[in-house]
Amino acid sequence: MQKTHSPALLLLALLLLLALPPARAMETDMSARDPSTVVKSGGTYWVYGTGRGIPQFSSTDRRHWTFQGPVFSNAPAWVADAVPANMHNNAWAPDIHFFQGRWHLYYAYSSFGSKVSGIGMATNDSLDPKSWTDQGLVVRTGKDTNYNAIDPCIFLDGTGKPWLSFGSYFSGIKLIAIDPATGKSAVGDATVYNIATRPHTPPNAIEASCVYYHAGYYTLFVAWDGCCAGPKSTYNIRMGRSRSVTGPYLDKAGKDMREGGGTLFLGSVGDNGSGRPIDDEVGAGHAGILEDGGDTYVSYHEEWARDRGGKTTLNLSKLTWDTDGWPRLVLDPGPYQLVSALATHGIAAGVGTAVQTLPTGGPGRQWTLGYLGDGFYRLVNAAGKALSVSGDTAKTSAPVQVMPYQGRTGQQWYLQQNDDGTWTL
Repeated sequence: MQKTHSPALLLLALLLLLALPPARAMETDMSARDPSTVVKSGGTYWVYGTGRGIPQFSSTDRRHWTFQGPVFSNAPAWVADAVPANMHNNAWAPDIHFFQGRWHLYYAYSSFGSKVSGIGMATNDSLDPKSWTDQGLVVRTGKDTNYNAIDPCIFLDGTGKPWLSFGSYFSGIKLIAIDPATGKSAVGDATVYNIATRPHTPPNAIEASCVYYHAGYYTLFVAWDGCCAGPKSTYNIRMGRSRSVTGPYLDKAGKDMREGGGTLFLGSVGDNGSGRPIDDEVGAGHAGILEDGGDTYVSYHEEWARDRGGKTTLNLSKLTWDTDGWPRLVLDPGPYQLVSALATHGIAAGVGTAVQTLPTGGPGRQWTLGYLGDGFYRLVNAAGKALSVSGDTAKTSAPVQVMPYQGRTGQQWYLQQNDDGTWTL
């Protein structure tokens, strides 16, 4: 992908990490907003998105996608009564999971800024794009409800029981138990759990939840801030985790996500009017998790992609888990330019082993990343030399040089993304 969420690095100054061609390995050729979880049936991958009748897409390699028509030629029968303002079969932010021997696709109908919304569900035995059967309404909200029934996420807990998280703005992200036999609200359990909100940050810009169970923890991903503004979008993905499916979900600092907690998982540097370089993709949101062939991937959309003419694009990136159990998106190898957040300079290998700041562009200014685990990377330039702390010392005055990579501690760099989308090295 031409970008990567502008990492800033701290070598005495913050820097932006800007990807160069070729495109990142897991940027797809599909323009889709609010993608569902990517799923696989046989040798074919499927994903669903916002649009008329729920657009369906298939792929055999996760990168090149083919439009397979809408799930619904006409809006489901319940929509006219429950959401009368949605008159054009515009479905929002679907999600999909397999349980009880068939696929369950959850979707929403609403209108912009309204709580008059509903989440429905359709089933399919095979993912044949022409074989969906609508099963009707699952949850509905109205003008007097303090939450909004859109952005569904269907997932299974550690025992295999299905749950549905949903919500956008208003009072935040909710969670309900699902009856596995019907795919609808569990009989005898009408509890609507509050699992995340931003009560101290009007207008409570939180939506697009995704819950994933791994190694004894439920990780809750949500999107914060504003979508749909091209390169000015401020969408970013936050996370917290819990031992219990119903919460509380805490971020890395221990703050409850019901009180505005949320550790940054993936952000970007967008166009804020400052004139500084922006990422080649801006506005990550709508996370989903795919397990495939022993690997785990996180899917998400970017609101704006420079190399797609400003379209919204579906991305998949490798997901790994730190030794403390927190998930981490692995940055693709690149190559990248390391650009100062304070001035438009790149870091390049100079004469001999010295590292200098030089104007962007030109030879010697490209770096490739190699993931080492727990957030650490090696950075290697086009000459095959690695960014290195001389003598492997922790002293702040130690010189930074380029030297052959030998796996030394002074050649392992921790990349931490900051809340403004830059990164610290």
